[in-house]
Amino acid sequence: MSTKRDLQQEIFRYRQAEKLLSLGARVPVVMDMTHLSSWFLRKLSLEINGKAPSKGQIPNSDQWYLRRKNLLQSSLFCQIYQRLEKVTEESVDDCTLLVEGYIQWRCWIQSCGLSPQLTLDRAWWLVKSLKIKNLQQCRCLGCQARYLQPWARVRHSYRCPECRSSIGKKSHADAGRISSYQAYV
Repeated sequence: MSTKRDLQQEIFRYRQAEKLLSLGARVPVVMDMTHLSSWFLRKLSLEINGKAPSKGQIPNSDQWYLRRKNLLQSSLFCQIYQRLEKVTEESVDDCTLLVEGYIQWRCWIQSCGLSPQLTLDRAWWLVKSLKIKNLQQCRCLGCQARYLQPWARVRHSYRCPECRSSIGKKSHADAGRISSYQAYV
């Protein structure tokens, strides 16, 4: 017989799954975060989104985050996620941190007038890459913002692509708006 606590934990996992699926997470990611069955999650995804869940391989390349067009947004997500890790209670689980970080990141990106490049699946993989130390953040000497770098390439004289290049003034303007958030955190 289930105890009241077990039932509450089960309901909490279902609500987490619902939130993840509504934010566009793929079934394998939700399975990893909630430990619910793929059969149940596919049915739930169909009910929530009105269509069959996305199929295919989950994004699993660290190189995607390091491309110039994705670096800024990925680095900002890391800042938000790491800030949430520091300020939240230890009892907050990884799934809640991921969802809250992703929602805050998306709101910030949209408030800057940018279109979000990072999906929840990619945010999940990014958190995993940070935890196993494949990627780390490095401070730019020019603009002082922190950017993702592979662990092996981290150095003290790092300059971000925007500071190294005279091209991409729009990108640098976006970096300025986003680094204002980084200064805030």
